[in-house]
Amino acid sequence: MKSTFQFKNLVPYLIGLLVFLIVTFIYFSPVISGKTLSMHDNNQATGMAQEIFDYHTKTGEWAWWTNSTFGGMPSFLIGGGYPYNISGHIGAFVGQLLPVPVNVIFLMMAGFFILMITLKKNIWVAVLASIAYALGTYNLLYTEAGHISKIIALAYAPALFAGFILIFRGKYLVGAFVTAFFLAMELYANHLQITYYFFIILLVYSLYEGIKLIMNGEIKHAIIVVLCLLGSAAIGVGTNAERLWNNLTYSKESTRGSSDLTKTTAGKSGLDKDYAFGWSYGIDETLTLVVPNMMGGGSMGALPKSSETFQTLTAGGVEANMAEQFVQQLPLYFGEQSGTSGPAYSGILIVLLFILGLFISKNNLKWVWLGLVTFFIMLAWGYHFSAFNDFIFQYLPGYNKFRAVTQTLVIVHFILVLGAASTLNQLINDKFEFSSLKKPLLYSAGIILSLVLIGYFSLNYSGANDDNFKESLSQSLGPDFAGKVMASIQSDRSGMVFSDIIRGIVLMALLAGLIYFYTKNKIKAQVFGLVATILVVFDLFSVGKRYFNNQDFVSKSQAAAIVIEPTAADLEILKDTDPNFRMINLTTSFWSDARDSYFHKSIGGYHGAKLKKIQELYEYQMVKDGKLNFKVLNMLNTRYFVAPGQNNAPMVQRNPDALGNVWFVDTLQVVNNADEVMAALGTFQPKTRAVVDKNQSLSGKTYTTSATNSIVLKSYAPNKLVYEANAATPQFAVFSEIFYRGNIDWISSIDGKPANHQNVNYVLRGMEIPAGKHEIVFEFKPESVEKGKYIDLSSSIVIILLGIGTLVSGFVKRKAE
Repeated sequence: MKSTFQFKNLVPYLIGLLVFLIVTFIYFSPVISGKTLSMHDNNQATGMAQEIFDYHTKTGEWAWWTNSTFGGMPSFLIGGGYPYNISGHIGAFVGQLLPVPVNVIFLMMAGFFILMITLKKNIWVAVLASIAYALGTYNLLYTEAGHISKIIALAYAPALFAGFILIFRGKYLVGAFVTAFFLAMELYANHLQITYYFFIILLVYSLYEGIKLIMNGEIKHAIIVVLCLLGSAAIGVGTNAERLWNNLTYSKESTRGSSDLTKTTAGKSGLDKDYAFGWSYGIDETLTLVVPNMMGGGSMGALPKSSETFQTLTAGGVEANMAEQFVQQLPLYFGEQSGTSGPAYSGILIVLLFILGLFISKNNLKWVWLGLVTFFIMLAWGYHFSAFNDFIFQYLPGYNKFRAVTQTLVIVHFILVLGAASTLNQLINDKFEFSSLKKPLLYSAGIILSLVLIGYFSLNYSGANDDNFKESLSQSLGPDFAGKVMASIQSDRSGMVFSDIIRGIVLMALLAGLIYFYTKNKIKAQVFGLVATILVVFDLFSVGKRYFNNQDFVSKSQAAAIVIEPTAADLEILKDTDPNFRMINLTTSFWSDARDSYFHKSIGGYHGAKLKKIQELYEYQMVKDGKLNFKVLNMLNTRYFVAPGQNNAPMVQRNPDALGNVWFVDTLQVVNNADEVMAALGTFQPKTRAVVDKNQSLSGKTYTTSATNSIVLKSYAPNKLVYEANAATPQFAVFSEIFYRGNIDWISSIDGKPANHQNVNYVLRGMEIPAGKHEIVFEFKPESVEKGKYIDLSSSIVIILLGIGTLVSGFVKRKAE
């Protein structure tokens, strides 16, 4: 028979994709003129990755180790290529189709669109929901900051969910392919925190649907579903085996893993709870989901000339132009976070529709969504709801590996949009009388307004940093006038909240009116869907522009200059003909800044998952009581210090006591445990003594040193270090390189024969060298890289075959029809 496929059936979906392109290009219009984002975290990533990218450009290989950040660490979570992983090639291709950030926001819309199509939503509902998902304020703010991997993970997750739904609906083959493929793409994004959160959703959904199948007696179907899910998951995971194996191995050595120190951590694994909960959303701050300015917006914001603050300034004698400049950068945020770029706003219309669905939907899945929304909101509260979150942090497997719990609010946004789409779809398809919707609408709006008004009248509009800001104002304006200005700022905060409440009431009234006209048959479904889309897009678009707008774009040359342009201090250091040393920049927060890593091998850096040992060295010895421990910096071969000079201009100082790449010590001190090793670093002389834990199977001894003994670094690559030693008697060498999985991933040899090295001075490598002239080689050969790539390849082939089988099966089925 004639195939049922017709191109016209694709037209609505192609129009939907076209709408996504139009919306994203309008929002990010500066990219049309060639501008790009100045993304802070992206710039940091560039600094961290420069050495390994330079090495790849030179050799065509990935080193998987960099010495340019935090003294040295694996580059698994910094950069690298996976040539046998099909998802990596597809992801890279898709990412290059559109300019940044249009590409990732469009991808978010497309990913959610796949979910909507799978759920067979009305085309206008699918378009509206997909745009709403992508334009959630937190998604935009993460994009602005350069958290691109996070956004990509958020983009592929809805499509992965679609695969689960297809399998549960009995479309086993296509469902297995969609699940395997988009799981591979989700893992390619390499943001395990977002994937972990979505896994919770998938697990809860699967349990809900699985229990339904069992209760309905569909045991055979349930077994097939489980087999399909497990099989497709294995394939999807398999395509990323090398990456996941790398990450799993590294996580055990990172700040996510356990510590060798016993007195401070009691051997616990995972992040420190205070660190993990460092960014916790305030309980009353949750109202920003419906009122964006409920806590003042971003940390620094602008006020108009009509503001009370501007009027107070001019009335007090401040010139209008000075007052106008002053109100452009004010601490308007008064929530409990230490700082924020903006609120987690999901859209008051989205939340209204979600709540409305709780009243009118007959699908019990709504209670699952409500439970998950509540769960993830409580997770975002962090230390503000410690009774709950301390328990989750301790007992929910894997949860203590992640920080910044406010990220769960992007998952809340996903669920809210999903629920809102279901409600809107039901309004379009079911023949409701307005009389049956009147009370649910009133109840839904009433719940929102009640919570918002309670919040409005209970807030005092003063922030934690107001006293400091007032004190700084007092120095220029005097204490009395500064007090008046601070009071005006607080009054303007209240006005901002009230204005947004009125804005929300108007939007809810417009949507209610739209529902009224539709249920009264005054307008058609297409008009209803179009106008609803316009309202939702206007709501999210206009709020998003408050925090992420055209001012965030710069020319490409300006963006490059932020990282690439060397300072006078950089140029001075780069004059050194021997580049194999470390430096430390004391003019910045060196432990959270990777700019120096672009040019040098830096003691500092920027990374959310540092090596556990180097983090502990920093906390307990490197910087102690606000002072630098020069013994530690010397053993790390810190040859240059960049410090503030005259007028705070960076000034380069050479450190004559830096110990070099490697040296012989005369004493090997063995102590009982890691705690004693760490304590010894405060008093020992690293030039002559090495400290080791007795678990290293070394005995304390002394060595006869001589001026004629020598050991030098002969050749350097990030993943291969070659030394030459010459000594009349056996010696013990300390290498100024970070110890990591010694004799497992970092392999050492002497004259081509395997020779074990040890962990000394808590973070460094040490090795006993026999008498005579020898070549010592360290090579980084992670087992996860050597073996994982073959699993990548085989799983990628299976995905391709599964995709071909899905297409052939669909073609045969259509032909049979």
